[in-house]
Amino acid sequence: GSYTLEIIRDGVVIETVDASTRAHYILGRDPAAAHVHLPHPSVSRQHAVIQHRDSGGVWLMDLGSTHGTTINKKACPSRAFVALPPGAMVRLGSGSRLVTLLGPPDEAGASKAPGVPQPPPVRTRP
Repeated sequence: GSYTLEIIRDGVVIETVDASTRAHYILGRDPAAAHVHLPHPSVSRQHAVIQHRDSGGVWLMDLGSTHGTTINKKACPSRAFVALPPGAMVRLGSGSRLVTLLGPPDEAGASKAPGVPQPPPVRTRP
């Protein structure tokens, strides 16, 4: 599926990144070392990575940053992959920019295991 990262500052989308062309994207302050550049003193040079899994889904890992990463205002563990659902708001450090993952609209049911048939709905007689 195709994924997009939106960089938002003060409620306005300032940058859109196609997040389906690489297996992973590094977010950070250093434009030479990060695919997604977030210039803020609290953002580490290589702060976090967003990675696609072969099984589908997108994951985020904080790369041991100084000021941490939050997903939907919850702190991420350092150096551990966390599932990143479409629509999640990611903040690196105390920066004013938010990063949102937009997923393909046809994968609304992506939480279901792929290839596993779902049982038909149970019909109740009137």
